[in-house]
Amino acid sequence: MATQIHDIKQISSNSMQWNLKVRVVRMWIMPDCFNPQIPFSIELVLQDSKGDRIHATIGKYVLKFFRNKIHELRLYRMNYFVVGPNNLKLRTTTHKLKLTFTQKTFVEETNDPSFHMNIFNLRPFHQLTNEHDVDETELLDVVGQIVTYEDVKTYNQGDDQSFLINVVLEDDQ
Repeated sequence: MATQIHDIKQISSNSMQWNLKVRVVRMWIMPDCFNPQIPFSIELVLQDSKGDRIHATIGKYVLKFFRNKIHELRLYRMNYFVVGPNNLKLRTTTHKLKLTFTQKTFVEETNDPSFHMNIFNLRPFHQLTNEHDVDETELLDVVGQIVTYEDVKTYNQGDDQSFLINVVLEDDQ
């Protein structure tokens, strides 16, 4: 009997037994704040066949189980996660929940030619120029030409240091 695959929209905090077939559309390493050479976590944006997305975290204590097993843009079957609120300061998805991997999380790469590669979250250029249409906490993709940029600025807030570069994009349509 085949295992039911759940849609990301179905995920709730009522269970840990979600069976997903998802593409890793974004993947990055968060460094440890005390020792930036050591990874603190791997962060993922997972997308299902309907294009819905959810954020997932592979924490420091389970990195060794998944670090070489998961790669960006590949397709996986996954199940068994801790499901919690997506209360990240900068949200990468609009989903209200996020997944956290455990030692028991199952991950297996799979192949499905019918599973689309539409990994971009594009916005029309006019939405980017209207501040009411831009959610600054959402991760999105843009296509445009950089026509000018400023020098990198450093911002200090307590012990934290951030870098910012302003760019001006032009619609190339």
